[in-house]
Amino acid sequence: MVQQIGENISRFRQNQNMTQEEFASRLGVTPQAVSKWERGTSLPDIALLSGICALLRVRADALLGIEIQPISESGDMQEEKKVRQNLIAEPLRIEVGLGLVPCIAEGIRTDYVDRCRSRLAAETGMLLPVIRIMDMEGLKENEVRILSYDQILLQREFTEMQSETEQQRYCSIIDDAVRLCREDYGRILNKQLVKCLLDNLQEQYPGVLYGLVPGRTSYYRVMEHLRNVIRERGSIRDLIHIMEEMEADVSV
Repeated sequence: MVQQIGENISRFRQNQNMTQEEFASRLGVTPQAVSKWERGTSLPDIALLSGICALLRVRADALLGIEIQPISESGDMQEEKKVRQNLIAEPLRIEVGLGLVPCIAEGIRTDYVDRCRSRLAAETGMLLPVIRIMDMEGLKENEVRILSYDQILLQREFTEMQSETEQQRYCSIIDDAVRLCREDYGRILNKQLVKCLLDNLQEQYPGVLYGLVPGRTSYYRVMEHLRNVIRERGSIRDLIHIMEEMEADVSV
């Protein structure tokens, strides 16, 4: 096993076109230590594992030779992360043309999404899902597209005549995404979001869910119930009474 780990370190280091000296310097160890690892005469300290994986851009299981089915030939964790993200249609995704990349880069340095998430929660009890923003070469230079589970909710283009600053454009894009999320939350809602909502309720008011979820009912049934509440009331902020109503229905 020690020999295999050493061979893996050597192979992944060479894949990154790093010398032993460069790898050692960036990791904060001596070249002699790296040489011993790669010859299989010693192992790196476990505290260095995350740093080694980050530098070599490889998963820990691949580095350690653990048999987990890979999804790329290289074992590159960044490439595999990208592939895994693209495998599943996301609840909320924003795609932008290359001309809008500067405004996105400036905007993500702010806390605007967090503030929007807090405001949506306070007004409706809805939890804004994590939003992935990516540039798309197929879009026009200043075009933005907002999707939910690959369904296009909005597609528009910023014109050169508009006088917004980069940050104002970013805020405008996020505002559109939040508005669409609120309007179509019944569809955006999924079991993972439901679990987050109920975990928060459990933490603050543990008695409300005692013995109910996932004991007497499922996250799926809660999701369906919340969708009905959203259609009827437009808000799920009164989650305590909503869950008490559901428990009464389950008890009948």
